Amino acid sequence: MLGLAVAGSLIVGFVVAAAVIGRETRRLSRLPRQPVWRLEEAAAFVEGEISFEIAAKTDPETLRELLKIHLNELQFNSDPDSEQGVADSASAVQNLYREARSNNIEITRPTVAAMMEAHLQYLKLIGALGPTQRPS
Repeated sequence: MLGLAVAGSLIVGFVVAAAVIGRETRRLSRLPRQPVWRLEEAAAFVEGEISFEIAAKTDPETLRELLKIHLNELQFNSDPDSEQGVADSASAVQNLYREARSNNIEITRPTVAAMMEAHLQYLKLIGALGPTQRPS
């Protein structure tokens, strides 16, 4: 009799656990995918998007450092109340160039502009700058 009660409680516990896990799985599957910025993935994307002339002048470590600086600029130095946001590219390029030079990175403004534009494309692609369009 005791064995039957233990077996019954194990079955009930399993059914409840399966129902809770199934409900949470359904709920989580409906949530939008959170963007994940990966340095190596971002660097590979940017290298593929910039022109050969710019890529030839820039070593991979400089590119990675510039991407980190740009991401930090977007996270911590952008004004969320600004109507222009990331669209004010002239001042954004100037700020990124100034920050890179202050970190002793030897780079030109056209290189910064090209890398920044490609990095923004990557951020849009992963959904970090707004909702992504899911294919139907």
